[in-house]
Amino acid sequence: MDLMRLTDVPINQRDRVFYYSRLRALAGAMILSAVTVAAFVFGWHTGLWLSYYVAAVGAMCLLLLQKLVTARFRASNWLVRMTDNGLFVNFRSYLNHHFPDQDVTIVFLPYSEIRSARLLKERQEIPDRDTRNRSATTMRTRRLLEIDLAGDSAQFADALAQERARVFAKLAPGAGKPSTRYQHFPVQLASPTRLRIEWGVVPGAHTLLDALTRHTLVQPAAEAFKNYVNLESLSRNEQETRLLELAETGDMISAIALARKLYSYDLATAKVFVESLAVKGDKG
Repeated sequence: MDLMRLTDVPINQRDRVFYYSRLRALAGAMILSAVTVAAFVFGWHTGLWLSYYVAAVGAMCLLLLQKLVTARFRASNWLVRMTDNGLFVNFRSYLNHHFPDQDVTIVFLPYSEIRSARLLKERQEIPDRDTRNRSATTMRTRRLLEIDLAGDSAQFADALAQERARVFAKLAPGAGKPSTRYQHFPVQLASPTRLRIEWGVVPGAHTLLDALTRHTLVQPAAEAFKNYVNLESLSRNEQETRLLELAETGDMISAIALARKLYSYDLATAKVFVESLAVKGDKG
């Protein structure tokens, strides 16, 4: 495998590109805009303060959604490029496009270094609270493209760790206004030979897997279950592993909430603790 910068990736018209849907982002923005306008108009005619409140919340959400929509129209919005010789995988979140261009954020996997590939559906049970603030659980499903690697992944693991460190890096005093850093990590190494790519892009994973059958073994889809409830009985190392897993999926809120529950940390301490786990992830 080879590591490179985004600007060094060769572009060919024959490449099959898998990217985060622009149409879905636009549709979501349009629906939210319609709800916001409707709430404001309803409040204007009825004087109902709740409608103004809904309109204000919708407007704030639109401001946040604007960054997502514009990011999806940038050239950096792609997760995988399938070429005649192998796969280019972009392990930097498309939302962090404002990070320096000179960073190494792409790994090239020749087909000769891909032993097999499959779709993995991972179900997660996560602690939650119901509408009455009682303990409850939430079920979540992730779709992952799992690739079995044949090459040495040590440098790749280091590059992933460096990218996480950039996301969680503390701004030095006097360094200027901080930029937004999204805790979105679409690519992880589950082990030195097992690469997992969270598949939230289009076309679907089956399109890539069908094309990969000409180059490598494609295994049947598999399912996995991860339980993040009642972790008190696990050892400290096992607990930290579960917290890291949640952090690497980008669900920092759940990971921090679990750390507070397990170790009686306050919010600030739990946040620092989980971030430290995420930064050292592949190193440890």
